[in-house]
Amino acid sequence: MFATLNRILDHVESVAMVVFMSIATLLTALQVIYRYGFNSSLFWVEEVVIYSIICMSFVGASMGVRNGVHISVDVLNAFVPPAVNRWLHIIAAVLGIAFACFLAYYGFQLFFNTLGRGQRTAALRLPMAWFYLPIAIAGLLLVVRYLWVIHQAWTKPPVSLAEELAAEKDKLV
Repeated sequence: MFATLNRILDHVESVAMVVFMSIATLLTALQVIYRYGFNSSLFWVEEVVIYSIICMSFVGASMGVRNGVHISVDVLNAFVPPAVNRWLHIIAAVLGIAFACFLAYYGFQLFFNTLGRGQRTAALRLPMAWFYLPIAIAGLLLVVRYLWVIHQAWTKPPVSLAEELAAEKDKLV
């Protein structure tokens, strides 16, 4: 079940990143052409680019958990036996789930409160609530990803940090 869900999320996140990056890149290039080629500009481009970059950040947070690339301090992992290292990973993931639940809960609160007030974006005049929704969605994605981390830590045999680094080095070569 986790493997299938993980593959689906990988695909959805990858497509979302490509879409948001393409939107930001193409619209920025278009804005440069308009400004310097036609001595004019499109009033809405900057807003769309900013919201695309924000969405990329939230999708990227989930991808970072999946790939294990978030910043961390591994000093303790280097000095403890593999069985303790497993529990450190699980504890870190549980703390990540707590943060992600907080993010999802307050993200949905922000979405529904803003939707109820009818706030609109400055240039596009679209409902602002829809640009707050990625916060809550990112929280849900992070919960799933941290559950995957716990599943992996629980089902895989514990390894030392040296073995883990050697395995990562072999992947790069």
